[in-house]
Amino acid sequence: MTGIDDQNPLRTQLENDLNNSEWLQKFKAINQLLHSLKAEIVEIQSCELKWDTHSNGLVIHCPSVDIAQQLQSQQHQIITIANYANCITLVHPGSSDIILKA
Repeated sequence: MTGIDDQNPLRTQLENDLNNSEWLQKFKAINQLLHSLKAEIVEIQSCELKWDTHSNGLVIHCPSVDIAQQLQSQQHQIITIANYANCITLVHPGSSDIILKA
């Protein structure tokens, strides 16, 4: 027995369009990137990660200069994981931003 939703071809088409949309695929890629960073780099777990849709970049808000310095020393690994980002910036209190990738 099929439900009403299964019989609605417009709904099915809209769901297929959404699931195949470039926007959704991009969102899924960004979500995976952020989860990978948090899983693979311990120091980044205390940071707030924000995606800048305008620049297609990642901004990492560090709670301290020490964390930012530790992350800066892992620049290569961060860039490798976040290869989808056009730019990556470390932001921390009381100091200038650190550009990992421009």
